[in-house]
Amino acid sequence: MEHTAREREENRLLRNTLFVFFVSGAASQPLGSFIPFLRETYGFSYDLSGILLSCQSIGNLAAVLAAGFLPVWLGRRKGILVTAVWMAAAYLIFASGVGTPALLIAACLMTGVARGGNSNFSNTMISTLPGEKATRGYNLLHGCFAVGALLSPLLLIFCAGRWPGTGWRIMAGFLGLLCLVQIAVYAKMPLPPEKPERSLKSVDYSFLKVRQFWLGAAMLLFYISTEYAIVGWLVTYFQDVGILSADYAQMMNSLLWLVIFFGRMAGAALTGKVSRSRILLADGLGLFAFFLVMFFSRTPGPIILGLIGVGFFMATIYPTAFAFGSDCIKGNDLGCSIMIFTGSAGGIITPALVGFVAESAGIRAGMGLIVAYTALLLLSIILSVLSVRGKGEE
Repeated sequence: MEHTAREREENRLLRNTLFVFFVSGAASQPLGSFIPFLRETYGFSYDLSGILLSCQSIGNLAAVLAAGFLPVWLGRRKGILVTAVWMAAAYLIFASGVGTPALLIAACLMTGVARGGNSNFSNTMISTLPGEKATRGYNLLHGCFAVGALLSPLLLIFCAGRWPGTGWRIMAGFLGLLCLVQIAVYAKMPLPPEKPERSLKSVDYSFLKVRQFWLGAAMLLFYISTEYAIVGWLVTYFQDVGILSADYAQMMNSLLWLVIFFGRMAGAALTGKVSRSRILLADGLGLFAFFLVMFFSRTPGPIILGLIGVGFFMATIYPTAFAFGSDCIKGNDLGCSIMIFTGSAGGIITPALVGFVAESAGIRAGMGLIVAYTALLLLSIILSVLSVRGKGEE
């Protein structure tokens, strides 16, 4: 009976966490799809657009680090509410139609703050689940994020077509309302018990000496650099090189996240059947190869094929790498925070760097930087797999 009650609590925690992370995907990922509308409406340059994308990463990075300590000072519920509220505030700014660069930079920072808090909270909650249920939970969690991320651009296309000129602002308002629902769930959902003592002395720092933790963080660093750059610049790249029309370019973001969703569901099904090492190696090689196909192609067919391959092999890298590194930080808010913080550092530099290179040498040159990141990601995966060979991870 006690075992059944515990399973019910775990399943209820999982359901609530999946929903709030779905909202996070719907609200935090579409920034790249909004960039063409901001450029058209307010006349923003490539470099300013890149700064907007990187500001989200800066806010994300700051919040992820803070989220490791907020539960110690405020408790988990108050900690997540303090960060999550800023996503709703940001979309109210977008919906207002005020195009002052400073205000939009602040709004992008706000989306990053909320995204970072959501990510740390959700991953920490999943880490409290036992064994393979946690690994499967990571794939389901990031699968729900992918569903939100793929639906938002489609709804944005619908709104922009239905209400030309103002549709993107209507979409921003809708996302703001969705974020308010997320906040209500955070306020009511049952949470795992926390340590009664709330001080920095009560935090377990032993994970900092574990090599597996840092190898997991390295994989996340290069993966997030790659993901943020691809997602942030994908629509603009396809539009500006003229290979795809504006509407089809917008749909490519949703196609990417649709494939990522199915890839993560496949990853959840493979949990316990295929080792993490084999999944990571296949993902690293596949992502590198298919991104080269997409980058060097000049016609829609191969480009779409390359994009599908990129999405499929991207799908399980983050959850599998996080599960790899989080074996030694289960339920540790600070440990999850530092892992995500380390991984997210590249998300600040890479989108802006792509923007600056694109401004001076063209968008293709900017996207060429991502080839190097996919190669570095593959290298970090190989090193991680070699480090656990012979230690029970085949």
